[in-house]
Amino acid sequence: MSGERDQQRPMEAADAAVHWFARLQDEAVTGDDWLAFEQWLAADPAHAAAYERLEGLWVDLDDLGEGVAAAMDAPVSLAAHRAVRAGQGLSRRGWLAAGAGLAASIAVGVGVANWPMTPVDTYATAPGQTRQLTLADGSKVWMNAGSRLDVRFERRARRVEMAEGEAAFDVTHDPQRPFLIATGDREVRVVGTEFNLRQRADDFALTVRRGVVEVRPDGAADAKPTRVAAGQQLTHKRGTTVGTLSATTPDAAFAWTRGQLVYTDATLSEVAADLSRSLGTPVRVADAATGRMRFTGVLTLDDKDVVLRRLEAFAPVRAERGPTGVTLRRR
Repeated sequence: MSGERDQQRPMEAADAAVHWFARLQDEAVTGDDWLAFEQWLAADPAHAAAYERLEGLWVDLDDLGEGVAAAMDAPVSLAAHRAVRAGQGLSRRGWLAAGAGLAASIAVGVGVANWPMTPVDTYATAPGQTRQLTLADGSKVWMNAGSRLDVRFERRARRVEMAEGEAAFDVTHDPQRPFLIATGDREVRVVGTEFNLRQRADDFALTVRRGVVEVRPDGAADAKPTRVAAGQQLTHKRGTTVGTLSATTPDAAFAWTRGQLVYTDATLSEVAADLSRSLGTPVRVADAATGRMRFTGVLTLDDKDVVLRRLEAFAPVRAERGPTGVTLRRR
C-alpha cells in the first residue's frame, strides 16, 4: 500500500501544480492566494518540485513556439501527437506528458536556439536625486539616491543587477518570465509583486508590500529559497549563510518614496550615510563614539538646513557646516 501511495504523490502534486499555475496567472490573484500557494509549497517537497517542473516546461514550450509545427513530424508517441493536434482526449496530466514529449521532440528536431545577447540598459541616480522608471515590460521602479540598475530583458527572464543602491519595485505579473535581481551575494526572484530592496555595502534588506518574493544565494539555482511574504522583511549580511526574516510595517521601508527617512534604533553612522545620499551633501560623524549613538525618529527631506535642524532637535548632536560638508558632533 505504501508503494502505491508513493506512486500517487507525484501525480497528485502535478495536478495541484497545474491548478496553482493557472490560478497565479489570473489578473484577479490576491495576496491571500499567494499565501495559500506558499502554504501548499511548504507542505511537501514534492509540491515545489512539481511546480518548478511545470513552470520550466511552460517556459520551454513558449520559447520554442515557432518550432512546434516543424517538430510535429518528429517521433513523439502517436497518442500524444494526435491529442496535441486535435486538442482532445488528454487529462491535465496527459497534457503535461504530451507537452514533455513534444518539448523533447522539438529539442531533437530543431536544436537549441542561439539567441543574440540582449542589450543592457543602465539607470543611475546621483546623491540628492531620485528617479522613477517604467521598464519595457510595464514594471515600475522608483530609484533612491546613489543607486544603479543594469537591466536586461531576455526571452526567458527579466534580469536586473543592483550592486549598490535602493529601489522600490512594482513588477508586472509574468509567470513565463521571472524577474531576477542580482544584488550583493543574493538573487531575488519574483513573478509579479511590490517590494523595496536595499543593498548598501554588505547590508541587504528586502521588504514586501504585495505578493511573495523568493531569495536564494546568488549562483545557487538549486538552493532552497527563503520566501518573503507581504508584511515581512528579510535582512542579510554579505558573507553569512543565513538571514533574518521578521514581520514589519512595509510603509516604513517605502517612506523614502514619500520624502521621509524612518528610523528605529539606527546608528548615527547609518543616518549620516543616508543623509549624504539623500541631501547630496557629505554628512559625517565626528568620531566612532558619535557614530554608535542610536537614533529613532522620522526625518522629512525638504530643505537641507531644516532637515539638519530637526536632527539636532531629535538627537543630542550639533550639525557643523563646513566647506566640505556637514559634521555631526555630540553636544
